[in-house]
Amino acid sequence: MDINILGISQDLRTNTPVIYAQMPVTDYLNIIGDDFGDFFIQRKRENHKAYKRLKNDILAGTVLPSITLAVKPDYVDQLIPHVENNNFEALKNELNKVGIVNILDGLQRTYILNDIKNSDKEFKSGQKLTLEFWLEKDIKHLIYRIIVLNSGQKPMSMRHQVELLFLTLKEKLEKSIDGLEIYAERDTERRNKARKFPLERLVTAYQSFLSKSPEIKRDNIVANKLIDNDILDSNEDELGDSFILFERYLKMYTDLDFEAHRIYSNGRSNWLADENVINSFFSALSDFGRGNGRTERINVSLDSLLTTLKRAEKGDDPLGLEVFNELKGGLNPKTDNIGYATRKLLHSGFKEFFREEGELSLEDCWLMEAR
Repeated sequence: MDINILGISQDLRTNTPVIYAQMPVTDYLNIIGDDFGDFFIQRKRENHKAYKRLKNDILAGTVLPSITLAVKPDYVDQLIPHVENNNFEALKNELNKVGIVNILDGLQRTYILNDIKNSDKEFKSGQKLTLEFWLEKDIKHLIYRIIVLNSGQKPMSMRHQVELLFLTLKEKLEKSIDGLEIYAERDTERRNKARKFPLERLVTAYQSFLSKSPEIKRDNIVANKLIDNDILDSNEDELGDSFILFERYLKMYTDLDFEAHRIYSNGRSNWLADENVINSFFSALSDFGRGNGRTERINVSLDSLLTTLKRAEKGDDPLGLEVFNELKGGLNPKTDNIGYATRKLLHSGFKEFFREEGELSLEDCWLMEAR
């Protein structure tokens, strides 16, 4: 593959190296691979009229805006010495490898390019793309860049920002949390064991953690904007520390899930992977954890719950699901928004459990919050 390194720059604020390069379109599609869009779970392909015109323009040989790629954190250390030594030849060899980058900006263009590749049409001879390779390993810088700086440069939803973040950090999370498996939610792949979660589910869990609310699909646009702005007002250390804390709680959550999967059956073994449950759990963590000294109470609660689950036998009900489902079944669809009421019960019940440092059973928490 033929890649031409144009130069190296640096984000002086974070000392992030940026490599500028050009390569033929077909070579770019080869290093991205056919599954480049696999993890963009909720990002549908756009079908704007402008994209149809863009396809024709590309076939005519138009120059596209540069595509921004993030080198996966696990590969950054391999490239940094070559950047420091201005070793363009070594950089070319590394950047030509398949599967070491994620698309930060340019997914729709890549879809169109891939369509052309798979059709009976051909690109113009000598047609090239300009690429930016970002080499960022520090998690705080990476989170800040994706969530804050990207949103300041283009209109991008918070959901989209968080998807990009998890796409980039997927492999890191799987390595740092034993047994964690993150997959793209498809009809052909389903959760069949503990500690296995669709990427989409973790995206919404983190979004709930950031917003301190399980309501991530609000119809109120103004409310969405206010909450997103509050998140964007966070500084780099706050965002970084928030993700590190989320990762720590996710580790605890996978341990709970492992035990619950052992204890429950008849469909309930996947209860902790349910979207309402995981969003409410993580929103309750951050909502309750805002007060001073509450982190320790949360830790005591989670340790207590894990101990209870480990002691439970198959067929026991340490999560109080019998009572929870009875309360949920008692909701009136004519007067209640079932989804909202369910999330409210879960969020409030988990908060009460944390408040009581796990001394009150989840069954009692569900009953208390349903009154």
